Amino acid sequence: MESAGEGRVTFDWQSVVYRDFDVDLDEPGSRSGAALDALLDDLGVPEGEGWALVGAWAEQLSRALAAGVPALLRRLAHPDVAVRRMVPVVLAYAAAPADVIVPAIREHSLHAPDPAVRLGLLVVLGRYADRPAVRAQLRRCLRGEPADALGAALGLLLRPAPRPGGASAVVGSGATSTTDGAGPVEDAVVEALALCGGEAGAALGELAWCDPEWAGAVPYGPVDAVDSWLVGTPEVRSRWLTLMLAALGDGRLDAVAARVLVEAADRLYAADSTRYACHAAAVGALLDHPDPAVRRAAASTNYLQACGSYLDALAVAASGPAARRDPEVAQAALARLARRGDRRCLPGLRERVAAGTAGAELLRPAAALAEYLWPAIRERLAQDLPAAEVNALLTGTQQWRGGGPAVPEVVAALERLSRRVDATVSGDPHARPEFIELEAASAACAFLRRWGLDDARALAVLRRVAVGADPETGLAAIRALMGQNTSTDTTTRSSTRSSTRSSTHSSTRSSRHSSTDSLTDAAADSADSAAGEMASQVIPLLLNVLARRHRPGRVAGRRGWRFDDNACGWLGELGPRAGAAAPALRGMRDDPAEAGALRVAAADALWYITGDATGAVPVLRHFANPGTASATAATIVTGRAPVANEGGVDAALLARAQDALRRIEREIAAAGPGDEGDDDRPAPTG
Repeated sequence: MESAGEGRVTFDWQSVVYRDFDVDLDEPGSRSGAALDALLDDLGVPEGEGWALVGAWAEQLSRALAAGVPALLRRLAHPDVAVRRMVPVVLAYAAAPADVIVPAIREHSLHAPDPAVRLGLLVVLGRYADRPAVRAQLRRCLRGEPADALGAALGLLLRPAPRPGGASAVVGSGATSTTDGAGPVEDAVVEALALCGGEAGAALGELAWCDPEWAGAVPYGPVDAVDSWLVGTPEVRSRWLTLMLAALGDGRLDAVAARVLVEAADRLYAADSTRYACHAAAVGALLDHPDPAVRRAAASTNYLQACGSYLDALAVAASGPAARRDPEVAQAALARLARRGDRRCLPGLRERVAAGTAGAELLRPAAALAEYLWPAIRERLAQDLPAAEVNALLTGTQQWRGGGPAVPEVVAALERLSRRVDATVSGDPHARPEFIELEAASAACAFLRRWGLDDARALAVLRRVAVGADPETGLAAIRALMGQNTSTDTTTRSSTRSSTRSSTHSSTRSSRHSSTDSLTDAAADSADSAAGEMASQVIPLLLNVLARRHRPGRVAGRRGWRFDDNACGWLGELGPRAGAAAPALRGMRDDPAEAGALRVAAADALWYITGDATGAVPVLRHFANPGTASATAATIVTGRAPVANEGGVDAALLARAQDALRRIEREIAAAGPGDEGDDDRPAPTG
């Protein structure tokens, strides 16, 4: 864009996008948007004159610049302070000849009464810091009022963002590593940057670069803004951070800025753990800060926990008086120590287990220390605990090694839980047990599936639970008895099981032969015998679930998935070994009175058990038709409301039927002619 009689003035949109504002380029806040609108109205800039290629905010800034530098400078005397504060923001993106803009900016930066305006104008002067007179003025301002010092420091450090095709344009990449091209950044510049947490930061917070709606309230916003400008110059950022952490530690800086500084220290350490390890001790010292917000920020790190000095500070915070003063920080410290396998967390972890306050999120990171913690876990599980605590202990230790000795305690916990759940259901078949009780029972069954299938008492309890009053805990117990290394949730989607079963029918006849490649015949016979024994136990249990489908009560689990659907799917997983269930499944598949979801599940299961495509495909095609699915959604009432789209189609049923149909048709096509019916399958007992 041209400004008549004053040389060419162009809009530096790269600095808007890559240095100062988010790349989404929305207005940084309603305050700034209103101020810019007021400035545009006062300038009388017509609509449509602006840089429209990189977002609305940049377009509005460029429209203001189109009015010309002299017109903008005259608005520095505008009666509305919001308009005056917007002028430096616009001028910061004016790439203009120095003689057009510098003299007036220098004059106004010395005499403007508003600290925020002076700060902004000094940032504008930074575009011309290669001129000796400008550089000298900026360096003098470093010793002036706080707002002037911060503005001068930013002016000396911030350079226009590189043009496309030049150096990488990222936040902070416009900053230079020298103040005058002749040496490192002076201490005075870094010290001035550290003023961003006080009154100088308040002045910066009045400008659009730090609109509270976008950057956060003072002092958080200004501190975060300065930190973001320094990302591209890690050495300067580190020196600035040293001063800021010291101010935070002795109370000169508001606690609200702690999170910004701790994150900066964390990221610097991640970038170079040797050069920036000095910040680990400073952040560790903040764990003993009198303000709880500072302590909690100091405990929220991702990378510093690899540093010995910070680990030492965590160990202090995790136990003793410090832990009693701030249990939240102590818990965070324990989790980080546990993740590192640091045994100094063991006393605190045992104490929390004994007190019933060890959540799953605290136990999961302690997997490497499992052998030291199982005794405390077992002692706690032996008590009659609330379901929430049982669930926390079992889910928190799910990935731990060495859980076998805890089987007796978990068996007893499952018995207690199942009694509570069955009592609820027995009193009222439609009653819904507490969600957390069902979660805890499922977690206990999952534990026993991993560690308890060689324990006679565990097997006996699982069998009793499998036929108990509540079908949901019953399915969890059945899943455990199946001994499959799959999800423990009794409400797992059948569709997620399809990949497990997809090759069963095509590989059954060769599985025995391929097994002998890696096992002796005796071992293969033993494996087949164990699998057959397992199937003989769980098939009646799964058929029992299906037989109860018409009884009063819940038909779907806590996450919405039908019991009969899961039972069919698990029978399908057993493949030909579930041949005894085929007659019952055929009855469900072919009965128009049954729910569509059950008919589809039964057809899918029978395909895996018998290879009966001739019976499965017509049913699946029926429900894979959107018109049929729509009618089903409208006429069949099930325990789980259909997820219907705008046309009233049960989307879940439609997708399930279509998925099963595609899979079967694809496998039939791959197998070739003659593989469509029961005769092509081995006998279920084979």
